[in-house]
Amino acid sequence: METILHRPIGDAILSRSDVPVLILEGARAVGKTTMVRLQLVEGAGYSYATLADRATLEFAKADPQGWLRRLVRPAVIDEAQLLPTLPLLIKEIVDNSHTATNQFVLTGSASIGRTGLGGADPLARRSLRLTMWPLTGWELAQQSGNLADCLIAGTPVPGRHLPLAWDELLNRVRYGGWPGYVLPSRISAARLRERVASDIVAVLATTVDPQISANAAIAQETLDALLRTPGDIFNATRLSQLLGFDKRTVDRYMGLFQRLFLVHWLPNSATSPARQSHTRAKVHPVDTSLSVEFLERAGTGVSERVTFGHLLESYVVNQVLASRGWGQHTASASFWRDAQLNHEVDLVLDARDGQRVGIEVKSAERVTPTDIRGLLAMRNAGGMTKGYVVYTGSDVVEVADQIWTLPVSALDSRAAFT
Repeated sequence: METILHRPIGDAILSRSDVPVLILEGARAVGKTTMVRLQLVEGAGYSYATLADRATLEFAKADPQGWLRRLVRPAVIDEAQLLPTLPLLIKEIVDNSHTATNQFVLTGSASIGRTGLGGADPLARRSLRLTMWPLTGWELAQQSGNLADCLIAGTPVPGRHLPLAWDELLNRVRYGGWPGYVLPSRISAARLRERVASDIVAVLATTVDPQISANAAIAQETLDALLRTPGDIFNATRLSQLLGFDKRTVDRYMGLFQRLFLVHWLPNSATSPARQSHTRAKVHPVDTSLSVEFLERAGTGVSERVTFGHLLESYVVNQVLASRGWGQHTASASFWRDAQLNHEVDLVLDARDGQRVGIEVKSAERVTPTDIRGLLAMRNAGGMTKGYVVYTGSDVVEVADQIWTLPVSALDSRAAFT
């Protein structure tokens, strides 16, 4: 029997009935369909249609305007990217409607509606985009509230938390949060390797979006090289030389991986916005299980301290960014690096209310004064409301003014914050 967890992002969708179109995007098999059927269709009375069903897709292609008109609203349209004209048609319906309330929820395993109108988004100013990530530790523990909100507006509770054992830390990064890997319990390690490899091949076949044209072999090789260095600063020239591909090819596939929600990147907030591009961004896998598969395939042990440190950084970044989708505090995400001072902060959250939070990730069991230098430098250079050092130890301690140590285990616990 399928194990189903309540996904808080579904509550976020239901709370935004004032928006005509809600777009829920996310990687294949991340749980979008299960969530919308349970929480929106069964729980709130939305109608449901999936374009992954061949007959439904053929009816929609034959008479898209009529098919849309016949849908009972509010309606969920699953795998909406399979009908490329859909966003423009929905734009016309919304523009001619006399109500601004929620009419459509579109889900997609690839980015929806980014290619119409000469590359502009047809549903801009008419929609709210949310991203569903793999399950977080917070969700698996069925905690109330939101991790990102706690980090931004909460205060850590000083004290001791039961630290995660080394084997559990390794399993956290190895299994990640894809529902098929961790529910109802973690599948075997041997089965995990098979599943991850098979799922990657399936996604790179690009059947999730008819507008995507890609060479599966080039995509696999590029993704392999990219995700063997989780959290690294992207350098298209270096990667193209390593692979023997043209730099433009590497850049193109980088965009493809983002569109398929296999990777995401953080810009450097120490660099002026006009100079930002993914070339100078930190690239993370959307789930650490992807990087583990590529690393182990290359013969790199996940338990090696340097490798584990990179994976832990991606794991923590993903835990925080995933939670923004259902939080109260809207915040942009970046990292901060001053090349001249040689200081860096792994993750920065800039909330709309002006709060700025820096998060540094360390795989050590102890935090030393050296570990907070980047946070102090960022505070001196551009301001910082509060900072955290997430580490593998057990104590929550304020080690400097509004800079706290935070065990990895506390990322799953609402009780760790007031």
